[in-house]
Amino acid sequence: MMTRFLLFSLFLFLGTQFVSAQCAEDEETKVLLIGDSWAFFMGFDNTIDDVFEDWGHSNYKFYTNTTLAENGAETEDFLESTRQGEIANQLISQPSIEYVHLSIGGNDVLGSWKSQSFTTAQTDSLRLQVRDSVIAVIDFLKSVRPNIKIVWSGYAYSNFEEVITGAVIPSAHPFNSNWQNMESPSNSAINEQLNLFSETIEDYYMNDPRVFFVKSTAITQHTYGQIDPLGVAPFGVYPARTVPLPYGNVDYPSPRPSMRNYGVFKDCFHLSQQGYEDLIGYTTQKYYHKALMDDKYFIAENALTNGSVASNGIANSQILLGVDNGVEHQAMLTFETLYELDSVAEKASLFLHRKTSTGANPVTSDIVIEINNLAFGTSTAVEAADFNANGMESGVPCVFGTNTDGNWVRFDLPEELLSYMTINNVTQFKIKSPNATNGVVEFSGVGDPDFAPILNVTYGDEQLVSLPTEELKDDIIVYPNPANDHIHISSKNSEVERVIIYSIEGRVMRTSKASELAIDELPSGAYFVHVHTSKGVSVQKLIKK
Repeated sequence: MMTRFLLFSLFLFLGTQFVSAQCAEDEETKVLLIGDSWAFFMGFDNTIDDVFEDWGHSNYKFYTNTTLAENGAETEDFLESTRQGEIANQLISQPSIEYVHLSIGGNDVLGSWKSQSFTTAQTDSLRLQVRDSVIAVIDFLKSVRPNIKIVWSGYAYSNFEEVITGAVIPSAHPFNSNWQNMESPSNSAINEQLNLFSETIEDYYMNDPRVFFVKSTAITQHTYGQIDPLGVAPFGVYPARTVPLPYGNVDYPSPRPSMRNYGVFKDCFHLSQQGYEDLIGYTTQKYYHKALMDDKYFIAENALTNGSVASNGIANSQILLGVDNGVEHQAMLTFETLYELDSVAEKASLFLHRKTSTGANPVTSDIVIEINNLAFGTSTAVEAADFNANGMESGVPCVFGTNTDGNWVRFDLPEELLSYMTINNVTQFKIKSPNATNGVVEFSGVGDPDFAPILNVTYGDEQLVSLPTEELKDDIIVYPNPANDHIHISSKNSEVERVIIYSIEGRVMRTSKASELAIDELPSGAYFVHVHTSKGVSVQKLIKK
């Protein structure tokens, strides 16, 4: 078992983080953090909240306590009735929790393994025993809440050999006894065991829709690099962001700077605050970021329809926003909502990843977003004409997330934009920073879906249908049809709440809450009439004479 540190004046910071935004944010607890010392330190460091904020999900929080996340705990500790009672209590009393972030198994594997005296069969047997204990814990979690999802955290490489042999008095290092109990294995030997254990868990849950694992044992090798020569064999170096995930350089440990620093000594097994953020950040990149989206999300995919337009008449494939040497840049985003929305949007957000920036930050509280449910210019392609083209509606969003380079910013769209997202066309946005002075930010484009712009939609109660159902068809009457100057809407069994007339191209031509609409100024031709009722949305074709 890993050494249980006696940490004085230690508490879990579970309060609400400050979010720099001009609007109030509704916070929800989404993740229950459970496990060993890795969970303990992630709770102490507030890792999950900080990472979620960096990825734009600043409204979602985690919960843990010293019973749920205990330094030095092993898997069998989470099969005890007292601890399981606390887990069940939190899952039942906090229905907003959708995920259990589970960090268990590492102490069991490395705490019992003998690198020299164990046969291959004994090592394999130990690994399977720990796997079965992890399975038992996950089975319990599933039994408490049928809808709960489990994210097994996994582990990053340790650094026993370099840290201990480089200490002033190696035998006095607090982790020396742990290394000796493992019979002083090399970095590659320990890494091999962690990788095999990770693969054992991954293989078992490969087809389980409720259990997820993002394998990244080399995460700190990837993010830190080996800048100074390794203090033990193979004594080499490599730059950050060069080793491939998940396994990296198996002959190297996690870099010494990525290990937790207590001042008088370095940890051999636990990561620094930044190291844990890197681990959870990668898990968020590959899982949490999309999992935390709402009823439907759309990823910007087309390089031709996403980019920016400038006041000097240049259209750019880069998504730019702000002012650079007197030239204003407006960001253009397009999402393929055609036939893909199931209901009327109650809420919606745009998520954008800040890539780089220069000068004053143009992403401020006075950002303006315009919407069009077809195109601003003559087509959905980003073109110079988009700069001066007007949208169907505009408004000021609420800005959340970590509004700095390398992180995500979230724009919660104002309510007046929502009705313009329909199933009849793509949805296009134009983002402007009207008070920007001399600063430009570039957002990540469509090249990498992990970082491409996202439209996140929360549905309301009204159903969108491209053609009326038989029930609504019989209930809703639009007359006269064809019509010259006015149309009337009647309903037998439901209340008409709103009427929107769209052109064939998807442009909003008329809106009304009344059952009579003037259409005398509409050009002759065909239109779609969306009748929003208490039972849903009926879409009917109208001919204007």
